[in-house]
Amino acid sequence: MPDAPLLQVEGVVGGYGAADEILKGISATLMPGRMAAIVGPNGAGKSTLLKAIAGLLKPKAGRILLEGAPLTGLPPRAIAARGVAFVPQEANIFPSLTVRENLEMGGYLEPRPRVVAKVEALMARFPVLAEKRRRAARTLSGGQRQILAMAMALMVEPRLLLLDEPSAGLSPKAAEALFDGIAAIHAEGTAILMVEQNALEALSIAEEGIVLVDGRVARTGAAAELAGDAEVRRLFLGG
Repeated sequence: MPDAPLLQVEGVVGGYGAADEILKGISATLMPGRMAAIVGPNGAGKSTLLKAIAGLLKPKAGRILLEGAPLTGLPPRAIAARGVAFVPQEANIFPSLTVRENLEMGGYLEPRPRVVAKVEALMARFPVLAEKRRRAARTLSGGQRQILAMAMALMVEPRLLLLDEPSAGLSPKAAEALFDGIAAIHAEGTAILMVEQNALEALSIAEEGIVLVDGRVARTGAAAELAGDAEVRRLFLGG
């Protein structure tokens, strides 16, 4: 019997104003341990979809399920407690706190002894964080801040990691290192749903692709097939 979906998004409609509907009936699924890249033009609703899954935006219609249990309407903390970690594009670290303190904040749902053990494990996993453990997070480079933000999310050992534009503003070298880190996290079994403007790079490390256009799903399929489809590249991927 095949595995049941980890995440189900069914007919979700939503936006930020009383009459503004950015998401116009989006449906998508993600199986356990899989990674999907959400790509498409600006204003397509990519980041809005992640916020709806994370509980930061309440859908006006439709529903969102995690392992068959509804997430729709739950507060962000309750969704995080169920194993969904969201890394926003901006304001994703505490600049005035040290790197170590940021990691500890990421473990707010855990008992103190487990927090200490997880911090040490993540510092071993990301040596750059260990080297700068006593530095204020604001002193990190852009790429290092994104690594810290992802490490904070991993403190809760998520079943589903939501990444919103992780490479935004990074140099090509820093972005490449970051994508390597994302691929390594996924290789350990964490399911990932990633919104990324660097569409071809995102599709190169994902197994599945979801193309959004004007708040609707325009195409879905194997990431490699979407990346290699001349029509998809011309219309949606800028090349």
